[in-house]
Amino acid sequence: MILYASPTFLFRDRCPDHMEEIMKRLRECGFDGIELFGMFGLARERILTLSRENGLHIVCDHIPYGEFSENTEACVSARAALGCRYLTVDRIPEMLLPGRPGWSEAVREIHRIGKVCRDQGIQLLYHSHGYDLTRKAGNVPVLDRILEDTDPELLKFQPDLGWISLGGGDPAAYLDRWVDRCPVIHLKDYYADGPVLLDSPYVLGEKRGGEAFHHFEFRPSGYGVMNYAALMPRILRCRPEWITTDHDMSYERDTFSDMAMSLRYVKELAALYTQED
Repeated sequence: MILYASPTFLFRDRCPDHMEEIMKRLRECGFDGIELFGMFGLARERILTLSRENGLHIVCDHIPYGEFSENTEACVSARAALGCRYLTVDRIPEMLLPGRPGWSEAVREIHRIGKVCRDQGIQLLYHSHGYDLTRKAGNVPVLDRILEDTDPELLKFQPDLGWISLGGGDPAAYLDRWVDRCPVIHLKDYYADGPVLLDSPYVLGEKRGGEAFHHFEFRPSGYGVMNYAALMPRILRCRPEWITTDHDMSYERDTFSDMAMSLRYVKELAALYTQED
């Protein structure tokens, strides 16, 4: 059975003061869990209490590489206490990326972190962004090298299909190649009226892309240019435990309405292909 999560990244500015309302409304939308983007300055006990009251699993948290490396045991034990099954290593420093002299050191450190996670019943993941494909090590996207050079049992893949597309990659090809390595999959969606490359959401701030980015904007999953109807058989072939309906900004739209639309579309699409099987 696939479970469905919402990323708290969409609510990042509101989480410190409104986490109770956010969890309540996401549960009302029908989500099974949420992904954290840090602890938002909240006490671990507060997050755990709210998640239990609202019947939401804490699926994952995204932890910057530097913090993960320096405070591994504390990072992992805090999230294990929340019931996290997955943790994502985020923002590997430029000097440690594939193709740079520090990459071999980073691989050893990622493996060490992965073992600490494994010992506490957590799987370490790598979440893709656009810059993982626009940056190259030789002629190979950095994302490919990260996955090729690391132990697939210690570092699994959290493909963000929208970011793969925005980085110039083929989401179908990545799902096919890493079919056995994707326990959590992000279904980000967006609109643009022409080809666009984008490294991360921070490039545009809180704004749409405008003419220079072919009027780019994030949209609910299933309501943009991503062809999730065609991708869903490949997504299901990966046998993910969790699917995260995902976009990074709602602009003037209501974020909860966006997330409800995303969840309804993706669940109905997944059910359609499951019935066909």
